[in-house]
Amino acid sequence: MSIRDQLKQREEDRQTPKGNGLNDGLPEGVTRYVRLGSELKEGRQFVMLADPDSWFFYFCHEDGDFATRVTYVKKHTCLHSPRGTGAELKAFTKPNGGACISCKAKAKRKLYFMVPVFDLEYQTWRVLDIKEFHAMNLIGDYDKLEKAAKKFSKDYTVVGDVVTITKTSDGKSYSLGSGDAEVPAEAAQFDGFDFPYEELANFRDEDDIIALLNEADPGHIDKSVLPSASIGNNAQTPSDNDAPEIDDSELPF
Repeated sequence: MSIRDQLKQREEDRQTPKGNGLNDGLPEGVTRYVRLGSELKEGRQFVMLADPDSWFFYFCHEDGDFATRVTYVKKHTCLHSPRGTGAELKAFTKPNGGACISCKAKAKRKLYFMVPVFDLEYQTWRVLDIKEFHAMNLIGDYDKLEKAAKKFSKDYTVVGDVVTITKTSDGKSYSLGSGDAEVPAEAAQFDGFDFPYEELANFRDEDDIIALLNEADPGHIDKSVLPSASIGNNAQTPSDNDAPEIDDSELPF
């Protein structure tokens, strides 16, 4: 294998979420991550598997220009993030250069959430991987739906019920409403399920992150904090394949 092929393979390996068995049981071409941009275009029904207080949150470093599709810092998971649920958000809100080299390099940092759902079509669990803004919209709709239903059934909870999630009319976010499908018995097996969020978030090794930072636009991070062997390297010009996220249909990496 040529050095070009080997380098290409290393990049592909870095892009692949750890734990190649994550998609076992799903049809070819379907992943655990719901492709929000395409799959939710007309709206889809899911069984909600967790309350918002139990949604997994983590941070990503990413920076780019939406209009010109230029990437300054390629998206990657911040190492100063929890590896599972139950953590306090405030403990991870501020960047931590001691835990994450990207924080130390002052790369832009954004909050993401993973929402676990049971996919009625594929009869298994999947996740919606969404930015903070979208999560706030879904939580607002979730609370309104639950509050309205409790007027008729005080013990009602959205968890375990079917909801419809779709793009908003302006196409800029997502909304949540009640569904009309029956809750399949198969969904119950994921009550209290230990979702592999650490694998889903694909935490990279620090060496891989340093390589990404070494490629980043020097005007958008502090490269002086990188190991000395990296500081002198020139930043690569981002290609169209490295364009920043247009919507939330991309997988986290």
